Amino acid sequence: MRYLFLILLVFIFSCKKDSDVISNNIGNFVSFSVDTLLFDTIFTTIGSTTRYLKVYNNYNDDITINSISLAQGVESSFQLNIDGEANHTIENTLLRHGDSLYIFAEVTIDPNGMNTAYIEQDSIIFQFNNNTQDIDLVAWGRDAYYHSSIPDFQQGPSSNLDSMLYSDFFNSIPNELINEYFYYYSINENTTWANNKPHIIYGDVIVENGATLEIEEGAEIYLHNNAWLVIDELSSLHSIGSLSMPIVYQSDRLDSHSIIDYSNTPGQWGKIWILPGSINNKLEYSIIKNGKIGLHVDGFDDISLLPNTPILDIQNSIIYNMSEIGILGQGTKIRAKNLLIANCGVHLLGLNIGGDYDFKHCTFANFWPFSSRQTPSIFLNNYYEDINGNIINRDLIQASFGNCVIHGSNENEIFFDQSQDALFDYKINHSLLKLTQNYWQDWNNELFEGNVLSEDINFVDYEIFDFELDSNSLAIDAGSETIAQEVPFDFNGHNRTTNPDMGCFEKTE
Repeated sequence: MRYLFLILLVFIFSCKKDSDVISNNIGNFVSFSVDTLLFDTIFTTIGSTTRYLKVYNNYNDDITINSISLAQGVESSFQLNIDGEANHTIENTLLRHGDSLYIFAEVTIDPNGMNTAYIEQDSIIFQFNNNTQDIDLVAWGRDAYYHSSIPDFQQGPSSNLDSMLYSDFFNSIPNELINEYFYYYSINENTTWANNKPHIIYGDVIVENGATLEIEEGAEIYLHNNAWLVIDELSSLHSIGSLSMPIVYQSDRLDSHSIIDYSNTPGQWGKIWILPGSINNKLEYSIIKNGKIGLHVDGFDDISLLPNTPILDIQNSIIYNMSEIGILGQGTKIRAKNLLIANCGVHLLGLNIGGDYDFKHCTFANFWPFSSRQTPSIFLNNYYEDINGNIINRDLIQASFGNCVIHGSNENEIFFDQSQDALFDYKINHSLLKLTQNYWQDWNNELFEGNVLSEDINFVDYEIFDFELDSNSLAIDAGSETIAQEVPFDFNGHNRTTNPDMGCFEKTE
């Protein structure tokens, strides 16, 4: 049984700030910076982020606090630690006049086998002479499934732990790592991840041996720092949620405080990587957020080997707040409908070294808030340069955008990088675009029709992540009914077969 424990590291600092003090009532010998030390949802067996409080001396003289103890004593789930000494009671702590104590805290939760959150509580009791004060400790806990590549991680089933040579798996890695082993959590047979508890990924999870990983609607997938979910050759990911029960992929850090709000911090985990030879990957009503690359989809060196069906079919899904790229496609085949990709640090969509792509009724909106972004939202390319400096051409069979919205904070949100020695076939029809006139005239195809250039903000409020169309948007009723017949309902299930709007949301008011 793992118990909820608290590590309190107490350091003495000077210069008390009155603005930090919560209470300074007559009769209280100390004051606190908070009245409750509160922890956001903590997954079982996983250590929390650090919390702290400050304790101030209310007297004009130095005081020695007789004891700092836990109300539940030796039966408590918590444990105190002062200057490296762990105990449930710490005695005779000196607090000088005008000074303060910093108390830092961490927690680990005991599993309860339930998906619902539960509360663990205790108090820190401060005693001085005949006076007593306390601070509440409140932690919200939640049980989870663990899929870990860490060999000694107790919650990771050892039967799923495997290893392989770096050189057997990665083809572009630092030389010093060649022939060294890494561990990963293996899914090598058809597997379903249930929605009754969250799933936590530590390290790398690889779906291999032709297996399919099916994720139930409403499931919550939490990835630890730098974790990857990898779909290997002949294997598949089926992530099929619903409007009312989407599947969510995000970081396992759920806490927020005045310095960092981890619920809205990008780059906290790695990526979902669909390797060459993976087939029949399906995502619907899936939300991917706060990682580095949302979906990395590889294809084939020989474009003629692309299958008849898409390597990735993604519908009614959202990818946002990725520090690098929303979707990176490399010589692959992707079909997307009612897809929203928003706010990524480099590209929303990178279609690299050729491939076959079709996007209908998709919204690409990049108002990256964390720094100045110099790169375009959408990047198209049909070649690459090998390690010897040779240009290797790869056909871009098609990159089709129909009834889409492509907008953002840059002047040009699409960039075409074309080799004349390979096919570069792109089509943009009945879409609202953020481009300068000069750039558009250089690339516009006379066969294209119905496109609209717009510098105005077309969304209700992009700052609060509301990318539905504003009532003044030029995208309203401007889509092609022919294209809309292929995607007759918008992301929210509204019919759009008559006078359809561009993008993934149909304006209904």
